[in-house]
Amino acid sequence: MTAVVVGALWVGAAAEPSGPRGGAAVFKARCARCHGESGKTDTPGARALKVRPLANDARLAGMTSAEIVRAIEADAKHEALGALTGVDDAELRAAAAFVKELAGRR
Repeated sequence: MTAVVVGALWVGAAAEPSGPRGGAAVFKARCARCHGESGKTDTPGARALKVRPLANDARLAGMTSAEIVRAIEADAKHEALGALTGVDDAELRAAAAFVKELAGRR
């Protein structure tokens, strides 16, 4: 099912399935504005907020998805920006798994 969501994402995400979205789709919709689609913080928002890159982050790569969820929830910037508003638990877990994947990329 994730492959279908990711495929729809690249087509334009117009026909997004109902229910929890895959991690890549949640990340693109909710996180990429500040973290960049590649997790390299290559956006104006990232520079303004001094966001750390997610890609190639050994600390994140060594964390479990559950630990990443807790770190996302505890981050004051996420709370201040309302980044988690409307994101359900399944979507947050999917996004955390995608962040873990990004952390292992160069």
